[in-house]
Amino acid sequence: MKVVISTIVLVCFSVLVFSQEIELKGTYAVSTSIKFQNNFGGGIGYKHFLTPRSRLGFLIDYFINSIPYHDSYTSLSDLSRIVKDVQPHNQQIALKLNYSYNLLKSSKSMLFIGAEIGLSFFIINEKVKQTVTTRLGDISSGNYSSNYSVNNRIGVGMLIEYALKDIILKRISTSISLHPEITNYRNFWLKGTNDPALIGWLNFNVGITYSLTKNR
Repeated sequence: MKVVISTIVLVCFSVLVFSQEIELKGTYAVSTSIKFQNNFGGGIGYKHFLTPRSRLGFLIDYFINSIPYHDSYTSLSDLSRIVKDVQPHNQQIALKLNYSYNLLKSSKSMLFIGAEIGLSFFIINEKVKQTVTTRLGDISSGNYSSNYSVNNRIGVGMLIEYALKDIILKRISTSISLHPEITNYRNFWLKGTNDPALIGWLNFNVGITYSLTKNR
């Protein structure tokens, strides 16, 4: 978490001193993992134009999933059947760097397409009701809490963003964007766990951007 705090401080300093645009956004994200099926959150970041049509962006995203889910699988160790009803309060913090290029030459609208790389930190807090059925038909059940973190997980993806300039006020742009990506979650060599090695994401964002330069 020290990495996250240090990065947030660096981003805030960069926003005040160097950046050309500040962005605030709301996010809805779906994923291939049942722990993060329906996520709501938001983010803050800045964008720095390298040329009039190309830019770098740095973002901090935060997602949370509190929607109950059901999970069932067979244990590889003793072939018992495990059924779980889970109330999650799972969180993700992601630090992302992207490069994108504007395909339009319009003075009022922009269509950016680019690549993105990120570093994710997951905080898992779940209340679980578990039922175990053995091969002999014996049934046992119980409740427990699962609390742990999964840190420094690398993700790669792309972004597609459409933005309209000066819609509300001068220097303020609105945007919608789509961010498909894949994140490493479990180390590939680990066995005996039901967690996926990779998680696929599809993030939908609505954002407001403020330009710090008059000519942008």
